[in-house]
Amino acid sequence: MNYISSIEGSWQDSELVCALATPERHLGHLIKRERWYAYDATRADEASHGFRCLGSFADLVSAKQMVELAVWPNPTRSGSIRLQ
Repeated sequence: MNYISSIEGSWQDSELVCALATPERHLGHLIKRERWYAYDATRADEASHGFRCLGSFADLVSAKQMVELAVWPNPTRSGSIRLQ
C-alpha cells in the first residue's frame, strides 16, 4: 500500500518502517514490532529525548492516520487518498 497526503507530504513504505516526509523535512514515522508504533517527528517527547510517541496500533492504516492527524490537525485538510 502506498499513500500520499495531498501536497503536504508522502509516505515511503517498507515491511517494517514507514516514513512521512516532504522534500524539505521528515514529519513522522511508523515502526513495526508486535504492533505499529507511531511517532510525530515535528515534536519532541516530554523529556525532549526523541520524537513524540503517538501510541501503538494493530493496523497500518490507523497508525498512518494518527501521524497525519498529529502533523496536520486542521480538519479542512484534504486528507489521505489511496493510490491504486
